[in-house]
Amino acid sequence: MPIRAVLMNDTRADRHFGCLRVMRLIEKRLAGQGIEIAGRSPIRNDWENDRAFLDAMGRSDLVVINGEGTFHHGAQSALRLLKVVDHPARAGKPVALINTLYQDNPKEWRRYLDKIALVSARDSRSAAEIEALTGRRTPVVPDMSLSDGMLAAPGGPGRDRILVGDSVSRTLSRTLREIARHSPDTFFLPILTTLKAPRAHWPFPIRQLREAFIHAHAAAAGALDRKILFSRTEEEFIAHLLRARLHVTGRFHAVCFCLFTGTPFLAVDSNSWKIAALLDDFGLGRQRLVTAEELRERLAQGGAEDYSDEERARIEAGLRLCTEKARDLFGEIAGLARDGGDVRRG
Repeated sequence: MPIRAVLMNDTRADRHFGCLRVMRLIEKRLAGQGIEIAGRSPIRNDWENDRAFLDAMGRSDLVVINGEGTFHHGAQSALRLLKVVDHPARAGKPVALINTLYQDNPKEWRRYLDKIALVSARDSRSAAEIEALTGRRTPVVPDMSLSDGMLAAPGGPGRDRILVGDSVSRTLSRTLREIARHSPDTFFLPILTTLKAPRAHWPFPIRQLREAFIHAHAAAAGALDRKILFSRTEEEFIAHLLRARLHVTGRFHAVCFCLFTGTPFLAVDSNSWKIAALLDDFGLGRQRLVTAEELRERLAQGGAEDYSDEERARIEAGLRLCTEKARDLFGEIAGLARDGGDVRRG
């Protein structure tokens, strides 16, 4: 009989290629362990009032929370996820919090973490913060988007352009888009399917109006600016990156894509330590992490930011380790479900 799990914080609703890849690979890894998904709670979902999800939790053997970039600076959306440990529908089933950033959260959250059977951080800084708070061993398994290993060798023919991406910061996104618009051989590549995120948690019909607006906005922007490259699928987004000699981005997941596609990058820091922490864990240093002010100067040098031999070796070794650690993590998750009960590991 298969193990059944519910999956919380399903980030696919934002149509962000990093999140789409993360969720696809989490589900692939769960299926590889004989775990089927009985229910999903989307990002920002009011799961406590979602009867279908609660019913699925009641029929399941395991609760898996995809932490991703949610757990920082005391976000209420993160606290809402942690509260699953106290919900009656959980009924003592083991909870696994995986793939999580953890930064600058209230000390009071320890009471929730103590009830979670397995916690896995996606970077060493987050693991250290959880360990200092709870006193428990916290394994580091880098972001799930990296768990399928290297897709393409760095460099190679056909990389003939600079791609400039976006950011969670609207101000930085505008700056990046202006750079792409006014620089030769440079194109703007959003990591979303559109220029603005949908709001799947908004009530109908406001959600439908938002959908119509973001698609009309993207169509108008594309008609006015031929240097915007929209991607309909993860595969199209990757294909664009494989043509780039450099990708400039303010997005954590775009950096992840650059690692496994062998695409040189420059990154402008985000709303947490996630990019810097990823670079530290891969041993890449900070030379590719720039401020918005430094970015124009670096690009003025012609975008000659190819990976060094040492960087290539570190990236390839890091990706191999990601694959191994993800395999071990999901084996442990399956073990939790087989053992059953409110068991704390670490």
